[in-house]
Amino acid sequence: MATDPLDTPTATAIPSSSSAYEADERIAARHAVSLADEKWRTLCTQHASTFVAAERRSVAIQKSLQELLVTIEVETKPSVKKVGRALDPNYSGEDDDNGGEGKDDDDEEGEDGGPIQPASALLADLAEKHRLRRRTLMQHSSLLELLELPSLMDACVRSSLYEDALSIAGFANTLERRHLMEGGNSSSSGKVSDENVDGKNQSDQSQWNKKGDVVAGVVSEIRRREADLRRMLIHRLRQDVTMPQCLEVVTALRRLNGVELERRNNSKSSRADHDLEGVHAAMEMRLQVDFLEARDCWIEGGVTKIGSAQAAAVAAASSSSGDKGSSSGTSAQAEQILDGVERYRTRCFEIVTQFLAIFRGSFAPSPSSSSNNHDHSFSLLSMWTARRIQTFLTTLSSNIVTHVNDTATLRDALDAASFFASSMGRVGADFQPMLAPIFEPRLTEMIVGHWHDGLNGMIETLKACRDAGIAGPLFGTETNSNKDGTGRSGNLDGFEIQSSRTPAPPRKLLALPPLARFLNAYLGGLNELRRCLLPGAFPAIRSAQSTLVADAKMALQANERAVLTPGLRGEATRLREVASKMKSEFDNCLEPYMTGCLEVALGNVDYAMEQAKVAALAAEKVRLAAEKAKAEEEALAKAKADAIEKAKSEAEALEKAKADAIEKAKADALEKETAERIAEETLQDQLGQSDTGSSPEPELTEDPEFFDDDDDDMY
Repeated sequence: MATDPLDTPTATAIPSSSSAYEADERIAARHAVSLADEKWRTLCTQHASTFVAAERRSVAIQKSLQELLVTIEVETKPSVKKVGRALDPNYSGEDDDNGGEGKDDDDEEGEDGGPIQPASALLADLAEKHRLRRRTLMQHSSLLELLELPSLMDACVRSSLYEDALSIAGFANTLERRHLMEGGNSSSSGKVSDENVDGKNQSDQSQWNKKGDVVAGVVSEIRRREADLRRMLIHRLRQDVTMPQCLEVVTALRRLNGVELERRNNSKSSRADHDLEGVHAAMEMRLQVDFLEARDCWIEGGVTKIGSAQAAAVAAASSSSGDKGSSSGTSAQAEQILDGVERYRTRCFEIVTQFLAIFRGSFAPSPSSSSNNHDHSFSLLSMWTARRIQTFLTTLSSNIVTHVNDTATLRDALDAASFFASSMGRVGADFQPMLAPIFEPRLTEMIVGHWHDGLNGMIETLKACRDAGIAGPLFGTETNSNKDGTGRSGNLDGFEIQSSRTPAPPRKLLALPPLARFLNAYLGGLNELRRCLLPGAFPAIRSAQSTLVADAKMALQANERAVLTPGLRGEATRLREVASKMKSEFDNCLEPYMTGCLEVALGNVDYAMEQAKVAALAAEKVRLAAEKAKAEEEALAKAKADAIEKAKSEAEALEKAKADAIEKAKADALEKETAERIAEETLQDQLGQSDTGSSPEPELTEDPEFFDDDDDDMY
């Protein structure tokens, strides 16, 4: 037993440095050994159940092997004895009558099922079997090739050697016809012709059945490989294949259908009423359906969904490359939409072209059922095309609503979709009329969105100024160029008729910034409309413009009512003034200008200019009518004042005339009274003279005026 080097007395004679190094190595080795032992014990503990199970299995296997050996020994012992007796030249059948071994022989015969044959017969049988085995060995290479046919076909399928695989499938039909159909027919004819066959014929039939089982197994394996070949061919159609490759695959599938038809024709004796032409037509229809389904998968796999992970990564990369992230992201999404439309167009047109080029031969009409195949094939292609177009339109509609936010991108998408529709029109599937219901509502929505933004901005500005009580942001500087001698603008109420046939904006709106900003937003929406002008959206846009005008009027009326509320703080007077002015300017200037601009944007330039002229003339007539009414009012007021003055002077003259008449009447009365007094005095003088001259007394007159006692004559 080796001793530990550390325990030897020579260990102390080693220098201190080397001894310490060796001691460290030994300690590390011991530590490693202890760790390995501990790890081994841990593994044994962890896998104890596995070790126990393995031990139990080994015991069970040993027990099974022992039982198998015992069974083999028991089963082969009688045969060994019989062979030994048969090979013994001194043995004869008469020895079975002895009493000592009669019981054992009876048991052996009962177990074997027959008497022991003599040595000559047994040797002849063995020689025949040996001859058969030698013949089998001589055909070993052919048999090996036969048994390797399924593996060979599998290798051909995996290597895309379709011609060789189809040749093997056709050879399987030949094997089935030669070795299975003939064997079955011979056995059935043997039963009908002779029911009492001898033992030799029965043995030949059993050998035939065994050989048929081998061939049937090979044929069934080849049939399974045919299914694998069909799946692989259809899977190849799900990929990007050119026209020659596609024709090669479809030709292989047709040959595979031909192999299936040949197999059905071989088994026609079992089903006499089998219609091979109907089966062929059904197989051709199934081939067309498989072709279209596989190409569907190719289309779906090639079109990237907008908003997916890949699309999001592309958009994020494009947005991070520049400063304008939102615009670049939008452009990336637009590029994805256009790329998707172009890819969809290319693939759909390619599939339809391939289908027509490959299956056009099956469309040829004939007196038999080929005409029905023609109808079914064309209806199948029509249904597939209609379904793909509907799927494209649904996807395009969702992408446009979600990712298209400007009319330039909308116009590009419309051009791409229209080109797609015109391309499909060459194969009889033009769907351009179906594009309008997708693009027109989105165009109207974007235009109306611009208009509503401008209206909301104006409402918010008015509300903020009204709440703050300031009117400064609502006023601006009005600039009027081209003024004539009368001080009015050279245009008619803000409308200029220019040579460019585009109405110029009214400059008087610069004095009202909220209305000017609202008009800018409105014109911005019309500029977006010019990029993608769709005639079908004109009624909706006109209706939206009427709604916008009505909403703007309601907003201005609400603002006017709000500023007229008592107790408004701040610059209430200026706010009320600007509210009234904005309302009047909107009705007289802005609304006609908006209508004219809309008609110009929609292409009705002549109508717009005519309407602008009519509106300008109407405004001028209104202005002249207002001036005339004002002049008439002033004249009426002046006439009324003159009438009042005249009536007053006439009243004064009447009063003066009445006073003069009274004065005159008084003067007349006084004069009359004076005259009467004079007359009386004269009369008295005359009476005095008559009395003096003894003249007779004069008669008194009975004139009633003379006795008038009128109060006016009294004094």
